[in-house]
Amino acid sequence: MRIDRILIVDDDDELRRMLVEYLTSQNYTALGVRSSLQAKEALHTDPFDLVLVDLRLQDGSGLDLLRELKQIAPKTYGILMTGYATMETALEAIRIGLFDYLIKPVLPAQIDLVLQRLESIRQLQSENTYLRQQQETERGGGSVVWGRSDLMQNILEMVKKVGQTQATVLIQGESGTGKEVVAHAIVQHSPLAHKPFVKVNCAAVPETLLESEFFGHEKGAFTGAVQRREGRFETANGGTLLLDEIAEISLGLQSKLLRVLQEHEFERVGGNKTVRVDVRLIASTNRDLQEEVKQGRFREDLFYRLNVIPINLPPLRLRGSDLDDLVEFFVAHFARKHGKTIKGVSARATERLRAYRWPGNVRELQNTLERAVIMAGQDGLIEVPEFTLPEKDGATALNVADKLPTVDEMERRLIGCMLLQTQHNKTRAAQKLGISLRTLRNKLRTYRDAGLDTEKPETWVG
Repeated sequence: MRIDRILIVDDDDELRRMLVEYLTSQNYTALGVRSSLQAKEALHTDPFDLVLVDLRLQDGSGLDLLRELKQIAPKTYGILMTGYATMETALEAIRIGLFDYLIKPVLPAQIDLVLQRLESIRQLQSENTYLRQQQETERGGGSVVWGRSDLMQNILEMVKKVGQTQATVLIQGESGTGKEVVAHAIVQHSPLAHKPFVKVNCAAVPETLLESEFFGHEKGAFTGAVQRREGRFETANGGTLLLDEIAEISLGLQSKLLRVLQEHEFERVGGNKTVRVDVRLIASTNRDLQEEVKQGRFREDLFYRLNVIPINLPPLRLRGSDLDDLVEFFVAHFARKHGKTIKGVSARATERLRAYRWPGNVRELQNTLERAVIMAGQDGLIEVPEFTLPEKDGATALNVADKLPTVDEMERRLIGCMLLQTQHNKTRAAQKLGISLRTLRNKLRTYRDAGLDTEKPETWVG
């Protein structure tokens, strides 16, 4: 990415004029000034990509000016020029974070090399920014994926707050609800956004290799261990580790994971050297971990260690109008991806999408809409046949008369949805429902007596 505007600060009139003339001849916009005061005025007036400053100026130190540059224009690169090179000056230049340090006399060839290196770095930074944006798009990122429902907006606000901490997070939700998207969002809102973010799908790694995947191994630790290998905890050191489908790990490995969370240390498989790490952990699962604890399949102490900040993602069928926002987003996204001109989704097709229960949640919706975009006719309108949704299965549409819920069932679902939407705040839920808090408590007592878990309305609203 090309440098454009360059400021030269030097009280040596001849050198300053030479640099300005040379840079201008190379199609840069160059301005020369002879003092710190003039430089500050120029920086406040116009943006510059690069500032070259002499160490000794008539009205102060070039180092002092470059320190102020970091406050005035933090995105501007600084280079110190001096005929009085000392180790102390060089070290101070490094500490300030200057791009380079040039010894006078400064020659055009030196300037060319510096500019080429700087432009290469800026190009890489630009490409990295682009790639991050592309990755977010490919994941279905952006604000629309959250939806505008109160339920999802509350979760988004929680993500922003949690991101600023180092707390361990447990994300629970059905398959396809967007657990990895939420994990990415937590990292993006954290001070660790530019540190390593490592993901492990615990269900995709054979149980016999999972300990090595987590903690690494020494050479000869087992058959096939021909060299030492770092595990994911070491790779994520200083950053964030996402353990997806954490309910799949064995009880034996759970105890070792608990030790890492408590003491921040472990030994590689086949080794006796203790490795210390500083890792922020995010865990996710599509199972009910509390139920797994009751069944003896998950350690209770580990559950409490993970459940510092719980985030429960609702299934798509409970997200109301978010479905329409997601449809609009994915149709536009896949139309661009596949070079199709899509006018929209027909009214009949929209009703079909709303009626379907989406057992695969957002992931199923995403795949369905990509297929529909590809199969759409020349008129650019997506119709029902493009969806190929099952008419009758365990997740069929709710438009069959003999399957319509009773009034009591509808009331129970409405109360459950409102509790989820308000994050279990009974006072707010009662207000939104237009009933008294006492009435709501009486309803919940009735549900408890009927055997429903009122602490988990998501289990009885669907």
